[in-house]
Parts: sequence; structure tokens; C-alpha cells
Amino acid sequence: MSKETLARAANSTDLGMEADVVHDVDRLMAMACGDTLGSLLLRFRESGQSQWGHRIVLILARRLKDQQHLGRDIAVKVAAAALEEFAQDHCSECHGARQLVLDKLTVVCSACDGSGKERWSNAARRERIGAYGARIDAGMESCHRWMGNAVGALLAHASARLA
Repeated sequence: MSKETLARAANSTDLGMEADVVHDVDRLMAMACGDTLGSLLLRFRESGQSQWGHRIVLILARRLKDQQHLGRDIAVKVAAAALEEFAQDHCSECHGARQLVLDKLTVVCSACDGSGKERWSNAARRERIGAYGARIDAGMESCHRWMGNAVGALLAHASARLA
């Protein structure tokens, strides 16, 4: 099941149920049984439910405090910066299209080298967080890994439940 399918289900007004047919309500139930972080991230990014951002930041900050031994204030700033990058992952130049069309010429986007993903520099990260160092960089890397793993596990779990 794709994240787009789950996002569409989260915004559905038709929650009808029928035997042997998978409806949006079935997708929502499968999503509810998965990892809390993955569920919140999917709702935050794909369904536009930004009210979950604060809770996501607190979950990530707690993990950073416990595993990376960062202070609470820095952990919250690192988690918020990582969530911002997660939510705005499309290249700001090509908007995720991977290429630019100029008149009749198609050119691979030079800002993202055709990946469609935003490249966040360490300098920009440090400016947003207000601190720098190897522990901050490791914290950002950990947050991105946790978020990616949580969303991947949620989608795999939901797909398995609906198979």
C-alpha cells in the first residue's frame, strides 16, 4: 500500500465497510495498528495534518536525549529541523520534477542533480538549530533514519494486514 493511498484514506468521508472488499476504513484501521511515529509522520506530511508536528518533535527529541545524549533544548531544535526537512523534501528549484523544461530543451535540475530531493547543507542546518558539531550532525542523521524506518514499517505493516 502506498503512502498516497493511506493519505487519501485519512481524508475520506466514505467509511463504509463491506465483506471481502478493502475500503478506506480498512486502511485506516491498518494504519492505526502500526508504529505511532510512522502514523503521525504519514498524517503530518501526506494528509496535511500539521497539528501532529509538536508530538513528532517530542518523540524524536526524547530519542535524541536517550540515544545521542543531547540536552533537551538542543534535542528539540534538532528534531524540529529534521521534521522540517522531512516535510519539505522536494527540491526548491524543480519542485521534485527532477528536470527543468526551458522552451523545448529539457535539462536535469542542477540544484538536486536530478534526484528531486532538497539538499540541506550543514551550514543551513546549523543556522536553523543554532549549534553545530558532530553530535548535531549525528542527531540529524538519526532523526532521518528513525523517520524513514517508521514510515517504511507502517506501510509494510498496513500492506501485510490488508493482503
